Amino acid sequence: MARAFSKMMSSSEGRYLTAIETEHSLRASLELPHRMLVSQLIQHSEFEIVDYATHAFCDLAPGFEAPNGSLRRKKGHQDGRIILRYAAQAIREGSTEILFEKVLSWLVGHLDGGNVTGEHMEVFFHFIQQGARRELPAHAHPFIDNVFEEIIGCVRRASYSATILKAHRRIAEFAVDRVMSILPDVKAKYGASSIPKCKRDVELLVKEVARLMKSESPHAMKKQFSSWLIDQLMNQVEYSSDVWYWMFLAIREGVVECCGPEASLAVNELFETMADQVDAIKASIQLTSMSGEISDMVAERLIQRGESLGLLRVDEFQTNVSMVNRQLISEIAILHACGSPDSQVSEVAAIWEQTVLAQMPSNNTSLLASNLKLLLEVVNEKAGEHLGKAFRVWVQQLVEVARRTESVSRLTEVIDRAAVESANWAIDNLSPFTADRRAAYRDIRLVLAKILTLIPSGPSGVNGVEFRQYIIRYLLPNLPFNASVLQQVYERVVRVIESHAQPEDAKLVVGYLNDAMGCFDRHARLHRIGTGGDRMLNSAVERGYHAAPRHESLQRNGMAAGRRDGKFLLEKVIEAATVGGPIAEAQLHTYFFEEQVRLSRLPGRVVVEFLRGMLEHLREFPEVAELVFGLTQAAPAYTAAIKINKNSKAWADTISQNAVDKAPAYREQLGASGLEACARDNAVMLRGLSNFLVHSPGDVSDFKQWWRKRIGKNIRLKPESFESSGPCAKTNFNEVIAVFRENLDEDEADAVSNYMNQIFEGRTSAAPASAAVSKRPFLGIPISTLPPITTFSDIGL
Repeated sequence: MARAFSKMMSSSEGRYLTAIETEHSLRASLELPHRMLVSQLIQHSEFEIVDYATHAFCDLAPGFEAPNGSLRRKKGHQDGRIILRYAAQAIREGSTEILFEKVLSWLVGHLDGGNVTGEHMEVFFHFIQQGARRELPAHAHPFIDNVFEEIIGCVRRASYSATILKAHRRIAEFAVDRVMSILPDVKAKYGASSIPKCKRDVELLVKEVARLMKSESPHAMKKQFSSWLIDQLMNQVEYSSDVWYWMFLAIREGVVECCGPEASLAVNELFETMADQVDAIKASIQLTSMSGEISDMVAERLIQRGESLGLLRVDEFQTNVSMVNRQLISEIAILHACGSPDSQVSEVAAIWEQTVLAQMPSNNTSLLASNLKLLLEVVNEKAGEHLGKAFRVWVQQLVEVARRTESVSRLTEVIDRAAVESANWAIDNLSPFTADRRAAYRDIRLVLAKILTLIPSGPSGVNGVEFRQYIIRYLLPNLPFNASVLQQVYERVVRVIESHAQPEDAKLVVGYLNDAMGCFDRHARLHRIGTGGDRMLNSAVERGYHAAPRHESLQRNGMAAGRRDGKFLLEKVIEAATVGGPIAEAQLHTYFFEEQVRLSRLPGRVVVEFLRGMLEHLREFPEVAELVFGLTQAAPAYTAAIKINKNSKAWADTISQNAVDKAPAYREQLGASGLEACARDNAVMLRGLSNFLVHSPGDVSDFKQWWRKRIGKNIRLKPESFESSGPCAKTNFNEVIAVFRENLDEDEADAVSNYMNQIFEGRTSAAPASAAVSKRPFLGIPISTLPPITTFSDIGL
């Protein structure tokens, strides 16, 4: 039985399935034959896939050829077979959990045992993925890509786990010394034992981070780390918010100092988020500590309201509701520590489905709405207005999720009828469906099940990209006919649903289907690009090679690697153009940087010329050409970002020393120990610049805000000479640009200089950092009277 399906069956023991669980179960059962077929295809082509990956890797990676080449190839075959077999099992089960449990933790734990690095492992997995795509038909590619993208992402995050774990004591010592130098009054405030105690706390924290780096996703790592901080560390010590803020940033700098800038990339986002969320984490600790008392009071008031107990006794009802609310509060507290509700709607939907609907004594709307209403009241009474406002935002999200979930419950009553009617119409009116009548119903029902599982976390405006990607990856590659035929089918589905479902419910489903209609036409037009792909890629690779023929990355079968990677990139660009929208473009840029620019280590001019070579052959396809042009514009910033991060410390020392030598006023303002602080700030600035060049190469607003928070507001000496028009700031800025001009390619230096010029010119007129903080209004206030509550609208949000 599929693991995800099995876990859902186990969690539903002794109760009925919710509407969402029913749709997940149906999807799992309908997809299982296809997943089994893909698994069998992998089994039949195992040797060819693994042999291709092993030879491609050994030909490309230096140090893996003779005199021990045959032994290494044999080991590559062994590891490749293990990975491929567990990947096939993950495809069968619809979950990559087995890979994380059985294989990846063991492999990542042995990275330091030889000359195999995390980057080597990433490249090897890429070749297994490419080998599978080479040997298997197109309808198997989405399953292969889904599994290996998760595998590669995990390896990328976890590859420095052992390195950080080994250095945890040195990192802790560096971080504590850094915090004590920034906040010298900490020792006086917390006593003479504060330094050794702080070191012990930080050692525990770093070890936990190293363990969590093997999590299946960045958000999962963030959630688990926040839960650990709330339950096991920050609730037991009384450091101020300032101490924790600087502690998280100092630990990040400690990782850079002790493990290198590449290792810090794996934990940079985590520590940046935790530093920004310190106050939210403290609020979460306060809320969690009162969860038991709050939950008991809510249960008592529900009974006083006269809510129906069903078949339960009063004490059973009270205990059940109290336990559910306690878990609900704890999970909301963890999400609150991770970030804003708007960025975690899917997590809120999962909490509502798995905690509230699955465990409450009844799913009656009156009970669920009354429970949320009373939770707001009691949290405001017990935790105060400030924490009550924060909790209200999360309840607002829960209410929106609850309303959409009610729509799903009503839709499940008519969706089968709609699928049958639409399938019968397609069979009667469209000849391509007469050959396989069961497939017509299956495909329509799978699409509708996917929509129903997406609705709780948002309408098509939120999840439209995920649905369009599902259509393009899993449905369109299986079609033996033109996509326009399928468009007629789903236009019929829209009409049938509008005739059977309530208007507000039908609007949700129709929104997803209408949002995806454009994909059919784009797929039909853009799918033919692949027919001339080889000629295009050969021309593009030749053009890129001539930009820097002697570069080391092109010496070892670089031309073949370019054609291989170019084919994969072209497929991703076509997919992003078919999906459409800014989110798909952002995902394409992430893939381009992480999987191609970062691993190839090519200079900017080579990448740009390669992309320009592709662009010459794509002018008749404006959607695709626009995306490739965007990559061309961003490529110099991406390649520069890698160099800046790698050399941040050495370049910062050079910048600071040159600035001091050329500006005597600067030396006077800095003082005796100021040069070290200046170099440190410049290093932090360069690493921040590297990060924002990757994530927002054309927009400097986020970097401006980050600079104010991390560097600008912490400069203790702020005389006139530190203003943007003063000689000190100008000297430092000019030295930064000079270092870029000296060490980067011309295209890279131009891209980074233009980026920096925008920041420098607008620094004095920018709004203060506090103005950029989003302040969501809170509508209404909890009331203590007892009006009747029959719907979620009665909660009064």
